[in-house]
Amino acid sequence: MPTRMQQVQQGRQITRTMGVGQLVGVVLALVFAGAILLAYEWVSLRAALVDETQMQAAIVADNVAGSLMFGDRQAAAEMLASLRKADHLRSAVLYGRDGALFARFTSPAGARAGADARRPAWDELTVAHPVAYRGQALGRVELVTGTDRILTGMLRYAGLLALAALGGVLVVAAVMRRTRIRVAAAEQELHYLANTDPVTGLANRRATYRWLEQAIDEQRTQGTQGGQLAVLLIDLDNFKLVNDTAGHAAGDVLLRHVAKALATIMRSTDLVGRIGGDEFAVIAPVTDSEDAAAIGQKILTALRTPFLLETGEVFATASLGICLYPQDAPGMTELLSSADAALYRAKSAGRNRLAAFVPEMTLATQRRAQLEAELRKAIEHGALVPYYQPQFDCRTGAIVGVEALLRWPHAQRGFVPPVEFIPVAEESGLIVELGRWVLQRACDDVVAWDRAGAPPLTVAVNVSARQLKEKGFLDDVLAALARSGLPPDRLELELTESLLMEDMEGAVAFMHAVRAAGVRLSIDDFGTGYSSLAYLQSFPINQLKVDRTFVQSLPVAGHTIATAVIALARGFGLSVIAEGVERPEQLEWLRAAGCDYAQGFLLGRPMPAADLLALAAAQAEPA
Repeated sequence: MPTRMQQVQQGRQITRTMGVGQLVGVVLALVFAGAILLAYEWVSLRAALVDETQMQAAIVADNVAGSLMFGDRQAAAEMLASLRKADHLRSAVLYGRDGALFARFTSPAGARAGADARRPAWDELTVAHPVAYRGQALGRVELVTGTDRILTGMLRYAGLLALAALGGVLVVAAVMRRTRIRVAAAEQELHYLANTDPVTGLANRRATYRWLEQAIDEQRTQGTQGGQLAVLLIDLDNFKLVNDTAGHAAGDVLLRHVAKALATIMRSTDLVGRIGGDEFAVIAPVTDSEDAAAIGQKILTALRTPFLLETGEVFATASLGICLYPQDAPGMTELLSSADAALYRAKSAGRNRLAAFVPEMTLATQRRAQLEAELRKAIEHGALVPYYQPQFDCRTGAIVGVEALLRWPHAQRGFVPPVEFIPVAEESGLIVELGRWVLQRACDDVVAWDRAGAPPLTVAVNVSARQLKEKGFLDDVLAALARSGLPPDRLELELTESLLMEDMEGAVAFMHAVRAAGVRLSIDDFGTGYSSLAYLQSFPINQLKVDRTFVQSLPVAGHTIATAVIALARGFGLSVIAEGVERPEQLEWLRAAGCDYAQGFLLGRPMPAADLLALAAAQAEPA
C-alpha cells in the first residue's frame, strides 16, 4: 500500500499531467480556430481583390472602346499605360473582336513575375471584361493583378491572431494555475477533514486504522527483525461525569488537554489517534511486552496529572488495554478486538490501570457474547423468575417486607449467578426491560399475597443506573402501582450510593418526584461508594441499608462504622436495615445497637413467591 507521501506525490503528478493536457487542448483549439479564421480572411481578401480588379477592368473597357472601334492602337496603349500607378497590377491586355492582341501594358512587377518560372499559380489573379459599344462586341480586356496584398493582409491578420491566441493561452494558463492551487488546497482540506479529529487535531478512527494496517504490512515484510507492534486503547474514566457536570464544551477542552499530553510523551514513530468519544489509540513499534507496558505506564502517569478547566481542576484518569502484533493477534481485526478485551478487563478491575491481553480474555469475551444472546432468549421466553428475600423487624422478629431479586434458571448450567448476568444486562441495555418487568411482577405478587391472607408487606426493588437515566422510568413506577393496585407506601426503591453521585441533580429530582407519589426510597450499600454525607440531607429518603461488608465482621470488628451509620440514620430520622446477617451474634449486636430491620441467610434465603407466601402466612397464624 503506498504511503501518504506517495499518494500525495501521485496526486500532484496526476494534477500536473491533467494541467498540461488541458493546456495542450486549449492550444490545439486556438490553432484550429485560427486556421478557420485565416481561411475565411483569405477568401474575404481575395473576393475584395476580385471586385476591385473587375471594377478597374470595366473602367478600362469603357475607355478603350473608341480605340478599338477606330483601330487606334497607340491611343489604346496609352490608355493601358495609364494603369501603371495601380497597385499590384502586373499587366493589362486588350484583344480585338477576332481575339487578336490589340494593345498591351506590362508593369515592372509583372515583368519580374513573368520571368520567374517558379512562381506559384495562386500568386496572381486574372480578370477579363468584354469591350462593347451600344450592344456591339468590340473585344475584351484582361487585367492581371498580383496577390501580394492578400499575403500581406494575411500575415498581418495572422500576427494579430497569434498575439490574441498567446494572450488567451497566458490567461488560460494563469486561470488553470490558480485553479490547480485551489484544487490542491481543497484536496488538502478534504484530506485533513477526512483523516483528522476536529476536536483534538489527532488522527481520527479512519486514519488510525489505515495507519495500523500499513504498520502491520511493514511488520510482515520485516518479519521477526521488526520486533512487535503494540496497540494501546485508552478510555477515559468518568468522562461522562465531566460532560454532565461541566458541559460538553468543558469535555472538549479536557479531550484537547488529553490529546496534547499523549502527543507530548509519544515518540516520532508512534501514532496517537482519537477513535471514539473518550477513547484514544496509540500505535507504537516495540521490542517486547515490557516495552509496551512501559509506554502504557507513561500514559497513565501523564493522565494522572490534573488538567485545569474553567470549572476547576479535573483528573482524567484512564483505563488502558494493550495487545501486540504478531505475538497476540495475527491481523488487524483480531488485534483491535484483543486490545478492546484487555481494555474491558482494565475497566472491570477498577479502572485507572492497564491490562495486557492474554488468551483467556478472548474466552471471557466470547462467553459474555454468548451469555448476552442467551439472556435475550431467556427474556423472550420468560425464563427468568423473581425471588424474594424476607426482611424482619430486629426487635420483634416479624417479617415486615421483602427484597425482590432476579434469578435465571438455565436449562444446561443451572442457576446463573446474578453477578454474571446483571452486568451483561446493564451494558447491553436489557436491564431496562428486565427492571420494568421485575417492578410490575413484584407489585403484582405482593397484592396477590394480600389476597391470600398474608400480612401487609413492603417490597424493595433495586434500581439500576440505566433505569434511572430513562426518562419514562417514573411513568413505569406509577404504571406498575396502578395496574397492581399496590399502595405506593408499600413500594420501596433501592438506589445505590454510587448511582446517585453519577448525576446528582437528576437523581434528586427523580427522588422528589417519587416521594411526591408516596413511594419509599432507600440507599443501598451505604458507605461503600462516594462520601455522600454532605448530600444526605438533600436526599428525600426513608431508609439506609448497611452493606454486608460491614455486617460480616460483627461483632468482632466493624463496630465503629456500623454504629456511625445507625447514629447517622437516627440523626436524619431514617430507619436502618442491615443485609448479610448470617450468624446469631451479628443479629444480637445489631438489635442492641438499635438497628431496625435485618435480612440475610440466618433469617431467610431468597425464595420463590410461593415459598415466601407460605413463610408469611405461617408467621401470621396465631401461636
